[in-house]
Amino acid sequence: MNAALHDKWKYEDKHPEETGILLSNRIDELCNHGLLIAEGFYEEKNLRPASYTLTVGDDYIDSKGEVHRLTEDEDSFVFEKNSIVFVSIHEKFDIPFYIIARFNIRVNWVYDGVLLGTGPQVDPGFSGRLSCPLYNLTNNDLTINRRQQFATIDFEKTTKLLPSHPVDEKKRIIDNAQDKRLEPVGSEKYSFYKAPPLDALGHKHGKPQRMVSSLIEMKEDVRTWRSLGIGSAIAFFGLTLSLLAFGANLYRQNTETSRQLIESKNELQEAKQKISTLRADMERLSNDLKQIQTPASPALPQKGTKKSP
Repeated sequence: MNAALHDKWKYEDKHPEETGILLSNRIDELCNHGLLIAEGFYEEKNLRPASYTLTVGDDYIDSKGEVHRLTEDEDSFVFEKNSIVFVSIHEKFDIPFYIIARFNIRVNWVYDGVLLGTGPQVDPGFSGRLSCPLYNLTNNDLTINRRQQFATIDFEKTTKLLPSHPVDEKKRIIDNAQDKRLEPVGSEKYSFYKAPPLDALGHKHGKPQRMVSSLIEMKEDVRTWRSLGIGSAIAFFGLTLSLLAFGANLYRQNTETSRQLIESKNELQEAKQKISTLRADMERLSNDLKQIQTPASPALPQKGTKKSP
């Protein structure tokens, strides 16, 4: 890793003309200089065309709210049915200030009935380790292994960061900024992620007890909602069938009504045409009667003729 390039690319995009989600070549380039994935980067094993596969870290909190650590000797734990656990991610992150990250669970875990709860994105400038809750919505106990692939993360560029400022000036502005507080820069305002590096299972505001104490309640909520979900699914299925039947009947009625309206419209048009024809015939007959009823004018006597006695 080149420390000088790491410090530079943390604040300044090497390829400002490129936008969108990073492909594997750009992920590999930044990771090899200690950015994006600062620790735990395995190029050939986990790098994907436009993402990277994350693995389970050592630290986790079980469904009873107890903190544990996986080791080489004890490298797995049982993920109980209808429960929630909080796992750490093995990879450590160092996100540049012009890139965001998003991660979600792999599809094969979803097929096994496991869901992952994440925030909408990892902010630009984030550093440290991430953790996330996993939800086992099945009636089966599952086994989670240390360094097991379980999630996928991708990286996307933001709009240009302080485009009119040199890299040293960008670094000074960001280093002097307060965490997520609007900082005026010329006529614009920026907010920067400035929290210290986050440890596994850590909490930005130093209140991990909230997370631990809520896991048991969340476990009970999952069980409750799962039980309610089965009944709701049956009710929803019945309601859907009823609505489909009602919709089919309504469609048939609308179709029949539309057909009748079209027929009535055609009959009305024909009637209008007949009325127009009759009106023209009546006008023609009226003119003929007028000509018949008008008397012929008498012939006038010619000059030079005498009347007979």
